[in-house]
Amino acid sequence: MQEVPEPSPGAGEVKLRVLYNGICGSDLHEYYEGPLTTRSTPHPLTGVKNPVILGHELSGEVVELGAGIEDLRIGDLVAVEPVETCGRCLDCTSGRYNHCSLLAFHGYNRRGGGLSQFTVVRRSMAHKLAPGITPMQGALIEPMAIAWRTADRCELSAGQTAVIHGAGPIGIGVYFTLRRRGVQCILSDPSPARREVLRAIGAERILDPRRCDVVDAIKDLTGGRGADASIDAAGVPAAFQAALHGTAIDGKVVVVAIHSRPLEVSPMDILMSEAHITGVALSCNAFPSVIAEMAAGAYPEAGWVETIALDRLIEDGFERLHRQEGSKILVDLSIARGAPP
Repeated sequence: MQEVPEPSPGAGEVKLRVLYNGICGSDLHEYYEGPLTTRSTPHPLTGVKNPVILGHELSGEVVELGAGIEDLRIGDLVAVEPVETCGRCLDCTSGRYNHCSLLAFHGYNRRGGGLSQFTVVRRSMAHKLAPGITPMQGALIEPMAIAWRTADRCELSAGQTAVIHGAGPIGIGVYFTLRRRGVQCILSDPSPARREVLRAIGAERILDPRRCDVVDAIKDLTGGRGADASIDAAGVPAAFQAALHGTAIDGKVVVVAIHSRPLEVSPMDILMSEAHITGVALSCNAFPSVIAEMAAGAYPEAGWVETIALDRLIEDGFERLHRQEGSKILVDLSIARGAPP
């Protein structure tokens, strides 16, 4: 725990009292394998370099407004979309701001981060929560927005089938999103604890890849055809291979997980399956939809979300998740109100 100067908002910026911050798989990669997204040289858009305060899945209370902001009020609750972009390039002006070549990520390439008492974000990054959404739920909106866009990339209709490989928070979010759309979901994860979580949230078709041939099981469950779309939310080669081989001819394979080592893919597997392999680059325009669906009950947190105090971040957060214990862990910053930022 380290004390840092309390930030102040500039023009067009919002100062937040952080309420909850989720621990993301990207944070684990950064902590155990980094620097990956953080930089030792100044970021070209923000000028920020290490050391930085981590944390990008956060909700907060507006405590101060910079000049020019008239559509938020002190006390409003917001979820943070953790990207700052140039706003001028072709990708930004065409609505694909997630591909901005100067994109900076809050908690990695911007000053401050969600694992602190206060943080400052640009107005475009702050999304006001709908009535009834709690601050705890607000910290889930960023990963659920990634899940939303993953579901969109599958391009499925009600009655079709998807297989989700990996039952971490993103895999669970994809399940909630697709279930809401009437898509039939099969889930696969080697962790007994995660399979228990899946049962707790209502999933019915759950596979253990260590006890069965996942591809054969998928074919059995789909009448020999395979899934209309498969999602790699695990980030391990076995999951990608199962996704590729368990997908129907001309189906979609969507990679949302971060892979820490290269994948080997036989060109013949692509040629003969005519699979459409694609990825997911952040959320992009998904926050409003997820907030509306969150308010409608699409993303219940019971059974898979837990909270810890900031001073237990490493022991009860990073280390447990690194051992694949627990599902979604949120850091409750209100517990540390008397502690330094």
